Amino acid sequence: MNKLITGIERTGRQILDRPFLKVFLLGMFTTAGVLLLSFVLANEIIKEIPLYASGWAWWQTFVNGMLGWIYTFSLLFIVFIFFVPISTLIISIFLDDVIDCVEDKFYPHKKAKNRKNFLHLVFLSVRMMFFIIFFNFLVLPIYMLFFWVPFLSVIVFYLLNGYLLGWGYYEMIAFRHLGIKEAGVHRKSIWFMILLAGMIMTFLFMLPIVQFVAPIISVALICHLFHLSEFEEI
Repeated sequence: MNKLITGIERTGRQILDRPFLKVFLLGMFTTAGVLLLSFVLANEIIKEIPLYASGWAWWQTFVNGMLGWIYTFSLLFIVFIFFVPISTLIISIFLDDVIDCVEDKFYPHKKAKNRKNFLHLVFLSVRMMFFIIFFNFLVLPIYMLFFWVPFLSVIVFYLLNGYLLGWGYYEMIAFRHLGIKEAGVHRKSIWFMILLAGMIMTFLFMLPIVQFVAPIISVALICHLFHLSEFEEI
C-alpha cells in the first residue's frame, strides 16, 4: 500500500514538470477527441436498442421518464467500454514519452533496455481493447439482473475493469524491461497492488474532465509501481 501511495504522490508531483506537461497536454487533447467519438458511438447504439426506439408514445414516455436512469447508465457504460480501450490505443503514440519522463526523473538507473516498437504497443492495446469489450459484455447480465442488489454491480464492474486495466497497462511497461515469462512472474508477485491501481484507474476513467488525462496518469502510475517493486530480483 505504501508503494501505491508513493506512486500516486510522484505522479501528481510530476504533472507540472515541463517535459511531462508537454506529453500530458498532447495526450489530454487527443483523449478529448476520443471521448467525443465514444459518446457519439454510444448514443447511436442506445438508439438501436429494441423497444427503446419504439414508436408507441406511451412507451416512449415511460422510458424517458421512470426508466430514464437506465438510459443514462447504459450510455455511460457503453461510453466507458469504447473510451477506455480506444484512448489506450491512441495513447500508445505517447507511451514511450511518458515512461521516459518518469524514468528520467525518478529511476535513471533503471532505464528500459528493451524498447518495443509502435506496432507491438498497438497489438497490446488492441488485445486489451478486445478483453475489456468482451468481458464487460459477458457480465452484462449481472449488471442488469442484479442492479437492485446494493453495490453488487459496482463491485463487479470495478473488480473486472480494475484487473483488466492494471494487467493491460502493466504489460505495456513491463515488456520494456522483462521477457514474457519474467513479467508474468513479477506481476503475480504484486497482483494486489496492480489490481488496486487498476481500480483507481477505472475510477479516473469515469470522472468527467479527469477522463481526458486518465490514460497518461495510468501509464505513469503503473510505471512507478513497476519500478518500486524491485523487478531486478526476479
